[in-house]
Amino acid sequence: MDPIRNSITDFDLQLLKQCRTENQRLETVFTGYEQEIDQLMVLLTDVLEQYNYHSLRHRAMDYFVDLKHLKIRLARLRMDIVCASGQCGQATPCKEPRLGLFQSIKPQLTALSNEFGSIKEGCYQFLSVLVQLNLM
Repeated sequence: MDPIRNSITDFDLQLLKQCRTENQRLETVFTGYEQEIDQLMVLLTDVLEQYNYHSLRHRAMDYFVDLKHLKIRLARLRMDIVCASGQCGQATPCKEPRLGLFQSIKPQLTALSNEFGSIKEGCYQFLSVLVQLNLM
C-alpha cells in the first residue's frame, strides 16, 4: 500500500469528521437561538395585542423588529454555512468551501451572539418591568 495515499485518506477522513462535528454544533447553536428568539417574539406579540399604551407598544415593537432582523441574519448565516442535506457528512463528504466557511463563521457568530445577548437582556428587562407592574 502507498503510505502517501493512506495519509491523504486519513486526512480526508479527519476533515470529514471535523466538518460533521462542526455542522452538528452549529445546527444546535442556530436552533437554540431561533427558539429563544421565537419565544421572545411571542411574548412581545402578547404585549402588542394587549396594550394600547404608546410607550409600551413602541418599546415592544422596537424589540420585536430587532429580533426579527436578528432572526433573518441568523437564517442567512445558517443557509450559507450549515449543510441542510440529509446526506451531508454521511454518504457524501462536506465540500471543501463549506469546511473553509466554518473557520470564517466564528467572528460572525460571535458578533451575532453578542448582539442577541444585548437585545435579549433589554427585552427581558422590559418584560420583567411589565410583570412587576402586573401588566403581564
